[in-house]
Amino acid sequence: MCSWRSNSLSRVRSSSLSVLFGSAVLFVATPALARHRSGAGSSQPPRQNVPAQPSAPSASSGGALGQATPSNDLVTSSLRYCAPGSSFTVATYNVENFWDDNANNSGANTYNEYKNGGSNWYSDQMYNVKAQRIAAAIRMAGAPDVVAMEEHESANNTSRTLELLKPYLEELGYKFFALGQQNPNNPVAVTSAVVSKFPISKNERLDFSMTNDQVNDVGPNNETVDSLNSSARDPQVVTIDVQGTPLRLYASHWKSRRGGPGAGDAMRLAVAKLIKNDVDVQMQKTPGLDMLVMGDFNSYYDEEPLQNGMLSTDDKDSMKRDSSDPQMYNLWFELPAAERCSYMYNGQLQCIDHMLTSASLFDGKGIDLVEGSFQVVGHNGGEAAEKLMQSDGRTPKRWGMSKGSNGVRFTGTGYSDHLPLVATFKLAGRCKTSK
Repeated sequence: MCSWRSNSLSRVRSSSLSVLFGSAVLFVATPALARHRSGAGSSQPPRQNVPAQPSAPSASSGGALGQATPSNDLVTSSLRYCAPGSSFTVATYNVENFWDDNANNSGANTYNEYKNGGSNWYSDQMYNVKAQRIAAAIRMAGAPDVVAMEEHESANNTSRTLELLKPYLEELGYKFFALGQQNPNNPVAVTSAVVSKFPISKNERLDFSMTNDQVNDVGPNNETVDSLNSSARDPQVVTIDVQGTPLRLYASHWKSRRGGPGAGDAMRLAVAKLIKNDVDVQMQKTPGLDMLVMGDFNSYYDEEPLQNGMLSTDDKDSMKRDSSDPQMYNLWFELPAAERCSYMYNGQLQCIDHMLTSASLFDGKGIDLVEGSFQVVGHNGGEAAEKLMQSDGRTPKRWGMSKGSNGVRFTGTGYSDHLPLVATFKLAGRCKTSK
């Protein structure tokens, strides 16, 4: 189904006040955790080689299923002896630039497409059409119990995007909404958001900024600390109460690949290490804590930010043997190489969206991954394939926009330039290995 990018293609602070819409809970999250560099402060194993992304994969047959949880023997076997309601789904989805309904409601440099005058975003209330499209895509993904989204407007932490989405998502069973908070002293255009059918007990952020050493470690690429930090997005961290079991979820959107080969490498590596350091701290603080890291990383699984920053691995067996293994299993390795893509750029299909699990999600306690359940929504046919992808069965059907002499016009067609990723998890204590 997927062909791959060429090698020449180029390559996001403590928590502020956060509001959980729907639950009407207001709280201040805990102070930021310190960032480490180059593995300092933790004992990391030598990096193993993981399979490189293929340059010319064979064709994939794909399935005929459209539901969020694949009906295959591995998934069926894993859930066979589970009590009703003991499994749930989690997704990550870059929704492609979702702005709210207030043209003046932004502390960031608003994209030209959303400025008053020359855009039909406000005059035609295109924001409502976009909200409906996002909700429709989430429904076609099976309305996962937890969804992390990227590219919501930040508006210096006052964006109304979740309020616009709320009525459509409530129809799908969502009750809890959390916008990713950003450093108010460094307003950035976009942020992440998490919606959930389970209670969100905390909504925090990791304080992200870079040093000169981190930039020089990777190479100048005409980048400076100031230029990079001006677009530094703070990762969102939410704690979700899954029927009494906590799940720590990191939602993050890393530096884009625009600017030529190597552009943004230093920033992606730095934010990867920031997140991984927090994962390590939490693992030491609460052994066995179940953790997921997901989002649009603008990096491939065989590149340094994933391999050396996140310690991304394909070695699932190692994690099953040792729940304290510091590596993180990348769910892309649940799929054949030819299926590993969720985004199109310059005619090349890529896998820059990721879902990574801690080893604790294989320990038979708390929450466990249902192996074989990970999928790219739309790749298995059904309504999602028809509506979220182009007729070639490979390319995401992105949100429509045209530019002309009269300015920018949104067409109200399409969904996003990314496809959602979804996986199933189970409450291990409510499942038996056999009768």
